[in-house]
Amino acid sequence: MALAVTCLGSLTVGLLPESNTQKLLIFIFFSTLSAYNFIKYFPLFFSASKRKNPFGILLLSSISVLVAFVLFFTLNFEAKIFAILGGVLVIIYTIPFFGETSNWRNKKGWKIYLVALSWVLLTVGAPLASTTDFSFFLFLKESLIPFIYVWVATLPFEIRDVFTDDLNLRTIPQQLGIHKAKKIGLLLLVMGLFASVFLYNFIDVISICIAYVLLGVSLCYTTPIKSKYYTSFWIEGIPMVWWLSFCLISYFY
Repeated sequence: MALAVTCLGSLTVGLLPESNTQKLLIFIFFSTLSAYNFIKYFPLFFSASKRKNPFGILLLSSISVLVAFVLFFTLNFEAKIFAILGGVLVIIYTIPFFGETSNWRNKKGWKIYLVALSWVLLTVGAPLASTTDFSFFLFLKESLIPFIYVWVATLPFEIRDVFTDDLNLRTIPQQLGIHKAKKIGLLLLVMGLFASVFLYNFIDVISICIAYVLLGVSLCYTTPIKSKYYTSFWIEGIPMVWWLSFCLISYFY
């Protein structure tokens, strides 16, 4: 997951005139790793069960938080704002506040939008805000394609868990059914591809097309009985193919 998010961030970083972007990408990687482990393992550490705490995960998460914390102070003010906003989404996604008994992840229909927005804030907002001439319009423009991608990429996970998720989550597959959820995802991908032709150059459009087609095919073949590695490995690995295709096309074009 952290590699996938870093690859998306690297696609945005490639638009920047500055060359000193290594620290930013390292920050994206370790902050994502910290956030993912926090979301996944936070309930385990505070569970009333007798299950032992995963020490290895705790150690890895602590190192990741430390590295991300140190690199956070190398960001400029605007980039820090985007990083903080992404962190706030992660926290409210995981922890109930204001006397509520459930977090935002468990609120009806919120999950898919929180995931997509948090990814965009970190992979598009933070890199663009690292420039000296940040433009909110450019942020909106560059956010469209990644937002659609992450939104649709969340659908296979919701389809996988459609029979195990709490019905109160009201995920897209739960509300509309698996078939209609796939149709909506494919329609959004087609709309995103169409928009990319007008918003991006040739290299960007080709790499976007590769990623979107791979995601669309993966979505079509997603079922609730697929192995968890189908979503947690193959689908999560598509951003790496996206980044690699962009690099190869840029090199030869």
